[in-house]
Amino acid sequence: MTEFDERTVLSRTALAAIAAAFLLIGVVASAYGPLLEFFAHRFSVTLPIAGGVLSAHFAGAVVGVLGSMRAMERFPNRHMLVAALGFLGLGCALVALAPTWPVLLAAVFVVGVGFGALDIGLNQVVAHSAGKRRSAVLNMLNGSFGIGAVLGPILVTVLGEHHFTLLYIGGAVLAIALIPETLRIPGRLPVAVRATTGRPNALILIFVLAFTLYVGTEAGVGGWAPSHLESIGLGSGSAAALTSGFWLALGLGRLLVAVLPSRIPEWVIVTTASALGALSLLAAVSGRAAPIAYVVAGLVMAPIFPTGIVWLAKLLPRDARATSWLFPGAMLGGALIPAAIGVAVARTGLGGAPVVLSTVALGTFLAFAFARILSSHQPSH
Repeated sequence: MTEFDERTVLSRTALAAIAAAFLLIGVVASAYGPLLEFFAHRFSVTLPIAGGVLSAHFAGAVVGVLGSMRAMERFPNRHMLVAALGFLGLGCALVALAPTWPVLLAAVFVVGVGFGALDIGLNQVVAHSAGKRRSAVLNMLNGSFGIGAVLGPILVTVLGEHHFTLLYIGGAVLAIALIPETLRIPGRLPVAVRATTGRPNALILIFVLAFTLYVGTEAGVGGWAPSHLESIGLGSGSAAALTSGFWLALGLGRLLVAVLPSRIPEWVIVTTASALGALSLLAAVSGRAAPIAYVVAGLVMAPIFPTGIVWLAKLLPRDARATSWLFPGAMLGGALIPAAIGVAVARTGLGGAPVVLSTVALGTFLAFAFARILSSHQPSH
């Protein structure tokens, strides 16, 4: 049996279910930011402590990713994805009912487990499925995540902060509703024999670092942009709407990347996007420029995650586990970087949030630039 004999063939209904799952985790991830002040008031904690829900979410996501990495090597795709949806549904229900701050953090952790398992599972299933335009499909499906991330702050605004339980109950219902179609997804993730040479391992580590910083930047913008915008005089509704604009631009940008000519190398797209993201976030230091700067940042940063996966997959085409390691790095970034950003913002004040975010984005660019240098000295695959 060759390494591609069990490559999954995804039907249109399966792709629709995957798109809906991406949409759901996008809503969940983006709702935290607009809810931070509400959580602070409801559970009588400070705003920096309320930001701990971001770290709890991504800490759970790290657990979900690591568990899924092993599970997808041993079990069919559908088993892992159904388990992930179960965790997400249970976590959403617990968040809706949480009576105290510790219980809320535990519930968010469970949500994170499901989020992380779905993040790696959905991306890996599509990335290693049959089809000539997997890169375009992966960007478009990740665009669904962006659309969901747009809906999250909007739903918080429409439902009202004090009715946020409806949002999480709805998430639980949707997660369970997707299970029947997920059970029909065939195949399992192909696992190749890992190369033991030092250079590919070093390359993977650089990619993991880059993804750690990127996801930390993305989560940091989603979590701190509303508070920063309110600090410069915008109302909570306007700040939430502009944060939705960031996520909308993120989703739209991925849809646009899907139609770019295939002759443009992935490394060009990723390094350019990360550089422009750092510059856009730095521009948010200006109060007048901040609203548009956050939206532009979402647009230019959009292709980094899905295109970065494809870039590494092409560099190491026979090592399916290489791309798997990107997801623990991504979830670790979501768990640690927002907390570090919160500490920095506590020292600089909300006015310094754009500088902090831009610094992390600059680190993303430098890591990807180093990955390009390292990969250019590798033998061609």
